[in-house]
Amino acid sequence: MDRDREFGEFVDARALVMRRTAYLLCGDWHRAEDIVQTALIKMYVAWSRVRKDSVDAYARKVLVRTAVDETRRGFFQRERIVDTVPESAVTDATTDLDLRRALDALPAGQRAVVVLRYWEDLSITETARILGRTEGTVKSQAAKGLAALRDLLENEPVSRIYTSEVIRKGRTKLVRRRTAIAGAMAFVLLAGIGLTGYLASPHETSAPAMSQADSAADRNAELTNLLRTSYELPPGVTAEDVPEIKAGALTFFTRDTNTPDNLRRAVARLRDSQGVGGLTIVIGRAKSSELGSCDDPSCRIEERDGTRIRSIQLPSTSPGVQVVYVNAIRPDGTSIRISSDNIGRFSDAVWGDPTGGGTPQRFAPLLDREELIKIATLPGLTF
Repeated sequence: MDRDREFGEFVDARALVMRRTAYLLCGDWHRAEDIVQTALIKMYVAWSRVRKDSVDAYARKVLVRTAVDETRRGFFQRERIVDTVPESAVTDATTDLDLRRALDALPAGQRAVVVLRYWEDLSITETARILGRTEGTVKSQAAKGLAALRDLLENEPVSRIYTSEVIRKGRTKLVRRRTAIAGAMAFVLLAGIGLTGYLASPHETSAPAMSQADSAADRNAELTNLLRTSYELPPGVTAEDVPEIKAGALTFFTRDTNTPDNLRRAVARLRDSQGVGGLTIVIGRAKSSELGSCDDPSCRIEERDGTRIRSIQLPSTSPGVQVVYVNAIRPDGTSIRISSDNIGRFSDAVWGDPTGGGTPQRFAPLLDREELIKIATLPGLTF
């Protein structure tokens, strides 16, 4: 399998370097190996989406975020019971003590900056990009921790990171993830078929329901005007109508105010010189304050202007298909789900939603993570 062969070659070449970086982040060789194995398993799952010309930069980002996440969960304060006590590394006591004291004195954030700047030899700009911080913050934190990296590591213990074991665990996680994605898509399809049948059947309409429909139409018109005036597509990108579902470009609509759905949707087929893609925006009321898990390496949870955001880029079950997802919960309880794909097809079964299948029309979605976050945080874009 090409994935296993290519990934195995990467692990053989870079595992030791990653372990040394992880050691500087946590100060313990055995914990460093745990961090590296966790990061490598995440990389195996995402290997088909990793650009091979930037794989080292991607590995550093995954490694640092894994180490910081483990620190926040109290990983380095937990004791673990094992059958046998692992052998301790034989190191120069003075050098080891000085390094441990310097590293232990640093918070996790400062430690990450110091390791990337002076162990990985990255620039201030690259370090700031990986950690999501300003260059000024990187300079300040690097200056405070510079004295901690004066001594080099010596007498490094034998690595217990095995390529075959990492691939086996990564393959297991990849199968579970694909199974979960397939199950979720099957659920959406079945729900759409049931909803289509409901919409096709006759319903009695009362006067209050008509009043609600009028109110929904007014709010949809307001949201349409807000979206078109407040958000500007990237240069060279145009938005087109979606005639197969009778939807205007970036025009909000509601399926039926009597359905349990009761969501406001806007769709568009986006086009540039390289091809077409799809954009779907769904606004509703948040049923929970939780954004969901964030296990995939491409997943990120953050907060901007009081809006909590979860973003992720996943492949579809079809080869070459990519979808960027952003889920957001605004302070007033509005839930916003936005997706951008590289297909540009929309389904009649689930009106207004991408199909998740078909032939990719371009290399990647037209709108990336940051563009979708811009939409999700537009002032006034509420239910």
